[in-house]
Amino acid sequence: MDHESALATQPLGGTPRHSVPPAGQPDAAPPEPETDPLAKITMRPETFFAGLAVAALLLGLILALIPVHVAGPDVTAPASVTCGNTIGGVETASLGEGLGDDASPELVATYVGSCETAMGFRMAFAWPMFFAGLLAVLWSLVIRRPARVEV
Repeated sequence: MDHESALATQPLGGTPRHSVPPAGQPDAAPPEPETDPLAKITMRPETFFAGLAVAALLLGLILALIPVHVAGPDVTAPASVTCGNTIGGVETASLGEGLGDDASPELVATYVGSCETAMGFRMAFAWPMFFAGLLAVLWSLVIRRPARVEV
């Protein structure tokens, strides 16, 4: 074998990949595979997905339970009127109390419409986020994954 063909069969590192130890020497233990130092501090994709699912579930539930507020009728004294939450709907009793004792039925009806619009906007974010988080949590609990091989 000439010098050029010997160089062509060696890897770029300069040592053969599968070298045979010289005769008479004991077999050396294979080197341990290098472990990724970031593997100890990073989350697996399944864990990250489950965390996002739980966060979406909780955020959707919190948004559904927090009361919706609209601006009060008096421009000179800015205040907000509580409408209720997206689960219970518009609470006309608390809405009437927030508007004051001298609130006319027309004003209460106008504010009921404003509260329904505000609740519809809140529901557009809260309920889809809650149900998407719920489905994702259930999916991550039900679906089986193959065993992960640590390298």
